[in-house]
Amino acid sequence: MSSGEHVIAVMGPAGVGKSSFIQNSVLPGLRRRLNLESETSKTRPVSWVNRDDTRITLLDTPSFDYSCAELTDTEVLQMITACLTNERVIKYRLTGLVYLHRITDTQGRGTLERDRQVFRKLCAAVLLKNIVIVTTMWDKVSVEEGEQREKELRSSDSLFKSLLDCGATMMRYDGTSKSAADVINHLLGKRSITKTSDTH
Repeated sequence: MSSGEHVIAVMGPAGVGKSSFIQNSVLPGLRRRLNLESETSKTRPVSWVNRDDTRITLLDTPSFDYSCAELTDTEVLQMITACLTNERVIKYRLTGLVYLHRITDTQGRGTLERDRQVFRKLCAAVLLKNIVIVTTMWDKVSVEEGEQREKELRSSDSLFKSLLDCGATMMRYDGTSKSAADVINHLLGKRSITKTSDTH
């Protein structure tokens, strides 16, 4: 890793669109060579050098869907935390976390509730201003329905209101390269987290 590298962790439940987001985040030339599995049981780095010579590494993390990954919530949390606190990430600074969330999911129950619990534990290790909650699957809802659900996600104490009130950001991913780049560029404009280990 170079001293100018930006490390961004990408996480979320199974089927939320992580592979699509990562594919659309990288440069077109690299996109054709990527062979991302739909689900992974381990963290995988995807690195490239941007047109302005900025080196970016996205960390594709295990799904929070335990039935698919066959991992417990504790195992998922330990695996992601180990990745975020390894010496290479600490040395070159973690820029932020991207948490992908289906706009079609607004109820705080079942898998969604467990996902948020794991995610909230991870949030304790980073600055909230360096977290982006990215809603996906906008093609599955009408504009009116999507905006109403987005409002629920923003305003409900049982969903993401507390994180947003403390500095996290919510953005949309509509399946395009532009919307993926908007999220990455938003984080690149943030000051990197000094050291993951300093926040414990």
